[in-house]
Amino acid sequence: MRIGIIGAGNVGMTLGSSFVRAGHDVVYGSRDEGRTAPHAGALLGSIRGAVLDAEAVVLATPYAAIESALDAAGDFEGKVLIDATNPVGPDFRLVVGRTTSGAERVAALAKNAKVVKAFNTTGYDVMANPKFGAHRALMLVCGDDTGATATVAKLATDIGFDAIPLSGLARARDLEPMALLWIQLALKRGLGRNIAFGLSRRDAAGASADATVNLAALDLGSVGAAKKSVTMVGTGNIGGGLARAWLRAGHDVRLAVRDPLAPDVVDLVELGAKTIPVDGAANGSDVIVVAIPAAAVADVIPRLGELEGKIVVDCTNGIGAGMVMTAPEGTSSPELMAGVAKGARVVRAFNQQGAETLREASFDDLRAVSFVAGDDDDARQTVIGLSKDVGLDSIDAGPLEASRALDHLTLVWLTMSKALGSREIGLTLLRR
Repeated sequence: MRIGIIGAGNVGMTLGSSFVRAGHDVVYGSRDEGRTAPHAGALLGSIRGAVLDAEAVVLATPYAAIESALDAAGDFEGKVLIDATNPVGPDFRLVVGRTTSGAERVAALAKNAKVVKAFNTTGYDVMANPKFGAHRALMLVCGDDTGATATVAKLATDIGFDAIPLSGLARARDLEPMALLWIQLALKRGLGRNIAFGLSRRDAAGASADATVNLAALDLGSVGAAKKSVTMVGTGNIGGGLARAWLRAGHDVRLAVRDPLAPDVVDLVELGAKTIPVDGAANGSDVIVVAIPAAAVADVIPRLGELEGKIVVDCTNGIGAGMVMTAPEGTSSPELMAGVAKGARVVRAFNQQGAETLREASFDDLRAVSFVAGDDDDARQTVIGLSKDVGLDSIDAGPLEASRALDHLTLVWLTMSKALGSREIGLTLLRR
């Protein structure tokens, strides 16, 4: 396939080089046609010429330059346009809201293009080599046109990614916050640029479907939390799975319940949990874990009693009709909870994977990841320890504001499970 690339920065050049190695023809579009092609095996022409000569086009300019670049590109005449940009401002915040995305703006500006979002959730270092041992970096691809999305997924596979096509360009509203999380982890949290999201699967028999990197040599940390008194508010799939893991790890688990004879509660009591009323449940507890429907938070939290200084873990997911986040722009579900749980040290965790993953977090020698965010360092480290006790690869994501990106990982996991037809999947973080 002949691929046009608008933008010859690190991302554009890395993708172009990778496409050439995979056997594709590459032509760059530049305003300065007197330049030479940025690497061997590629051609260089005008932006308009690159569009005319290509079967698919990659937009890899800075986000601030998309309008002028697309104006120069002209009519795409029904061709695939791959949006690899990210609408991230200089303060590491997205410059678009929850009800739209940079990709949707590209689609509005690009004349007669089939826009697909891809190549935005990892850095150019990983694009140059998406393999981590025997495992491959994940590349999520989304678009409104099924054929165009499949074409881009094939291109991602050609250059070494584990590509998963998702339905609808609106899913870019999740992929762009996911990109922001990668940027924060790599550049602000000190994990470096050689990290990538990955995805592990289990087959029906419970075995991992893909080979994985050997994590025995990686410093993931193995020490969990010192013994804690943990109060669970909610004993459904998520809350019940966490309670079982913490009982196995030797923590004291109390269940704040309305009906102590409910079957799921009785099962946990048989494993060693104790039941207490919801009213005043925070008393005598080190950690309160909230795993109830998000709509119930405002009613339940005030009933728990005095929360000043208590660690409150938000496992809820505020998801509305059409698979969209319900938290307003500029905030997140745990930040809203912090406004209700006055004086509490609120931490975001355990919302980024399905209950199946929390019940069994290991995929051979690879573990599903748990990103933990909170404004209080001690509270965050305590929850990281509890996360390790569940068997998760626990990552410090920094302040509670990081939840604005973490919230979207719930939707990423759900849409991936739908696309793959399985909930036996785990989002992972690969390093080298």
